Amino acid sequence: MTIGRRQFLAGTAALTAAASSPSLFARAEAPARYPNDCWQVLDERFERYMLFNSPLQRIWSGGLWLEGPAWNAVGRYAVFSDIPRARQMRWDEASNTVSVLRHEVGHSNGNAFDDRGRLVACEHSPARVVRYEWDGSVSVLADGWQGKRLNAPNDLVTLPGGGIIFTDPGYGAHVDYEGHRRELEIEPAVYYVDDTLDEPLRLTTAPYKPNGIALSPDRRTLYVTDTAPSHYPDQPPAIFRFTLSGDGKQVSEGTRLVEGQGEGYDGMAVDEDGNLWVGTSGGEGKDGVSIFTAEGERLGRILLPEVCANVCFTGEDRNRLLMTASRSIYTLYTGARGA
Repeated sequence: MTIGRRQFLAGTAALTAAASSPSLFARAEAPARYPNDCWQVLDERFERYMLFNSPLQRIWSGGLWLEGPAWNAVGRYAVFSDIPRARQMRWDEASNTVSVLRHEVGHSNGNAFDDRGRLVACEHSPARVVRYEWDGSVSVLADGWQGKRLNAPNDLVTLPGGGIIFTDPGYGAHVDYEGHRRELEIEPAVYYVDDTLDEPLRLTTAPYKPNGIALSPDRRTLYVTDTAPSHYPDQPPAIFRFTLSGDGKQVSEGTRLVEGQGEGYDGMAVDEDGNLWVGTSGGEGKDGVSIFTAEGERLGRILLPEVCANVCFTGEDRNRLLMTASRSIYTLYTGARGA
């Protein structure tokens, strides 16, 4: 039987369409059992937050060092930073795609949205805290203290009314990678700033290297991680707890809520029940997220194949944990809701 050109083309098109059909020829992933091995329950109280059939999903990879995730509920997207490339990245939840939001952003690190929906970011070089306005302009909220340059603002939280609390450990000034190397001019500290101030207010210098930062659901408790061992080997990694004044401009003396042994703590988020979900490093069996109660009791872990730098809760119900982990971002649905 002779096949004509039209029949041949029609047959080829049909085969192409069939091959593109997920139900026929798509290569399925290797089977995996529930629950996912990433869940590690260390206290029975953590069982309520563990979803039996929630898979760990690696959404994207290809960054150099990813940090600072922040969720925009209106746009249904998250912003995060690829610090060495000086880029802000955007993960769109609906399309599950990642794209460059902004480039050449001063080695941006921590991000947050204020109560008016504006993005606020910490930059390493130049060392400053900036806000992206609705008209596309950029407002510099803080770049110095008492006539000296900030070190390299790292992470931040926003308060109702426009107040911002940020950490300034100086990591972006130590090497020519996450910023530009230079000598630090001031002691690492935690600061408060708003539009009424000419310079930020220094809140505390208790943490040796104040890094990640988070607020309790009632905004009366401030948590700050201390990555001291990177430059102070005799000091333990820690999570500090401070009582915050009503206007956000003062904190108590502060106490070490958690002291790490063989692991370090970075960025974190708090859920509605007041638990801390903390990016953790320390090698296999520790890399990922540690979950602590408001009293510092460890409830469990989420284990990742990469060091986790920071986390935030995303999604319509704020129950999908987004984790920036070294070169990749991961998500995991949980039984918790972000505060």
